[in-house]
Amino acid sequence: MVPTAQGWLVIKRFNRRFDPARVQLAAQAHQHAARAGLAPPLQLTRDGQQAAQVDDATYTVAEYVHHVERAGPAAFASALAALHRHFEGFSPQGRCEDFLQLPDPPAADLERIRRQTDDAATREAIDWRIQVLAEFGLDAQSLAAVPRSWVHGDARPDNLLITRSPDRRLFIDFDQVSRFPRPYEIIRAFMACISPGLSASLLGSAFRDYLNAYHAVTPIPATHRAVMIDLYVTVQAAETRTFTTPEGEIRGMLAFARARHQQLTWFVEHCGLLRRVAEEAQP
Repeated sequence: MVPTAQGWLVIKRFNRRFDPARVQLAAQAHQHAARAGLAPPLQLTRDGQQAAQVDDATYTVAEYVHHVERAGPAAFASALAALHRHFEGFSPQGRCEDFLQLPDPPAADLERIRRQTDDAATREAIDWRIQVLAEFGLDAQSLAAVPRSWVHGDARPDNLLITRSPDRRLFIDFDQVSRFPRPYEIIRAFMACISPGLSASLLGSAFRDYLNAYHAVTPIPATHRAVMIDLYVTVQAAETRTFTTPEGEIRGMLAFARARHQQLTWFVEHCGLLRRVAEEAQP
């Protein structure tokens, strides 16, 4: 977000790890959302392209946005539901590997990293995640049965702009757009909207209001509500980026890894409550 005299200019910088196909997919997803008023329209370059190459990075530039505010959980849920519904008609040109993926079976990458490291703390964290997957996660067969749909990939309040003049809810930052189970993004976005540590009663109430706001725009099938909590646990527990670099070495991200571990621990402790709220949501 770059302040100018005309308002905020929305600029996305893609670094070297985003190849041209991924940049084009992100630009197409962004522009698809913009057609429904769900993202700020991209400005084309002088040669009519959606992205521009400058030195070692690629950029997309969107229109000016005025009076940006942060969305609360209910407002965010409504916007996400509208985006998901609009994405049902998304058919990008070209093919690109999905940013969001899961190993098959879910614990495969964890077990591989455990075999490769002698670090005791990492082994302990991986063992705990494998145990969480066994107790609360979906198995490979159940995971494969969950339908894939186009999702934003990084849906959270920081990537939604609320404007007052005119009143609009605009998504930005589509670089992680993927075909992935939609129920996962619904829960991931909810977790980004709240502060871990809520009491059980406040958590249940906030989750119920969030789901109702989403459901009022785009109905959530009973099959999605039945798996969304276990699906979120599966994806979060199976993730290995906090443990490794592309070279397979232990990553020096202790604070980030600790925060993720604490959030997953808190979520697992409230799985039963969240599962009940999800299953009781409006059919």
